[in-house]
Amino acid sequence: MAKKTEVDIGNIQGSIWPRLPKYYEAFLFFKIMDTDVFKTHLRSIAGKITTGAQCREYFLEIDDLPQSTPGKPRTDIPPERRKPFEAVNISFSYKGIEKLVMQRRGDKLDDELHIRGMYKDMVFEGPDDPNLLADEYKPPKGHPADNDQWRVDGLLIVTAQTKDKLDEKVEEVKRSFGLGTPSSSIEIAYEKHGNLRNADGKAKKAQDGTFSLHGKEHFGFEDEISQPQIRGLDPEPGNGHQRNIPPGLIFTGLDGDKAKHPDWATEGSFLVFREIVQKVPEFDKFMRESSKQIPSFDDGTGEKLAAYLMGRWKNGSPVELDPDGTKPEYIFADNFDYAKGHTLLKNTKCPFAAHIRKMRPRADLYVDTKHTEDEEEIAANEQVSNTNLIIRRGITFGPEVDEVEEAEETKHKRGIYFLCYQSDIRNGFNMLIARWASNRTFAPNTGVEGGPGVDPIISQRSHPEHPEGYVSIYDQPTDERPYKLPLSFVSWTDQRGGEYFFTPSISALKTKLSEE
Repeated sequence: MAKKTEVDIGNIQGSIWPRLPKYYEAFLFFKIMDTDVFKTHLRSIAGKITTGAQCREYFLEIDDLPQSTPGKPRTDIPPERRKPFEAVNISFSYKGIEKLVMQRRGDKLDDELHIRGMYKDMVFEGPDDPNLLADEYKPPKGHPADNDQWRVDGLLIVTAQTKDKLDEKVEEVKRSFGLGTPSSSIEIAYEKHGNLRNADGKAKKAQDGTFSLHGKEHFGFEDEISQPQIRGLDPEPGNGHQRNIPPGLIFTGLDGDKAKHPDWATEGSFLVFREIVQKVPEFDKFMRESSKQIPSFDDGTGEKLAAYLMGRWKNGSPVELDPDGTKPEYIFADNFDYAKGHTLLKNTKCPFAAHIRKMRPRADLYVDTKHTEDEEEIAANEQVSNTNLIIRRGITFGPEVDEVEEAEETKHKRGIYFLCYQSDIRNGFNMLIARWASNRTFAPNTGVEGGPGVDPIISQRSHPEHPEGYVSIYDQPTDERPYKLPLSFVSWTDQRGGEYFFTPSISALKTKLSEE
């Protein structure tokens, strides 16, 4: 039987689509202490879980629906003028699902990496070094290797537009599960809190009167610009944009999802939560010093090198369309696919290993440099769709860099709580991190001797005996070979670990997951 092709936005949790409206966000990682009581609490709160329909209505009211106008610059609203909106979403690790639903044939939620968890996946198969992970994301010292009872059962996500409203909502959610009373059904294992930069509205304004920090991650780049357009939910892609995707690449049980999950799992999505620490002074210092090694990048600031390693200038303009950073009309642009770079057998614009190119290779997956003159073959290959896609929903955390840090080194913890959704963790997050980011020879068919290099933002060199990473970057169009910029350990980004969850539909919360 054909799978459903349309998404019921009243049945999906809003963090998946269109996203939760937020300036402030709290993550409550919990363990279920009494399953029967928890199911009673879940039945009570299920109708209060924020849906995609509710988020969409809010965004339309404030004229800020994500993806409604691709390329639309972000706007910031001072705290006192923000329209109130608090949201709650809930997700479960496989441990949590096991407690709520008997995992037997026909009812089993069967994603192998969700079952395994991030620690076993990214340490034993991926690039994570267990010695560098935060304690909460790994087994306690001396814990039996075959016992994963240390893992949390679930994650509650709470968002709000102001800090005081977030705190109030968090306390309300905790009371919903009886925390602090004899009838408590959960315990909070740990909490994480994040906020958009300038969430308190106190940052200095730029010369044009706008807030310069809103929407940027700590390295200074605009975040979450390029997201896949979901068929039936988002506008049809314009000329030059990537084609839209079937909903089943993000939502389980819908058209495009190749897995066979139970009916109750339809319109859910697998959530990856990952903590990433950013060392801004070290990043800036590397860019300033390394840019001196490449004549056309030696601008005294390191801004051009940073842009080429990210793939976009800090204002969001893509290097592929704006190689000199002089075309403000391309800010937030997404209408490119890198195909033209292959016709020269070298790419003097966006490096093949740039972060946004590694994470979404576009034409790099179907254009072979050996056949760049065969226009018919290229046209045919352009019909191939990349299915290794994720929807990103992260938020920054930590204070702004002060003058002392900038002059010396990082002294305060800051970074990104990275969240992403997909219908298959291996096809999505795992592929991007474990197969692409730290792989020097990916993308294929680039024509670059030795490969294009590693992702300069998130690649990991797990062991000293592993070869150092590099990025192949062309200085001039006439160069025969690219300069290989050494990256060593990519010491400005620490991957601290996280966990895998499943975000069920509203109907699943009200029925299968909370039934007696």
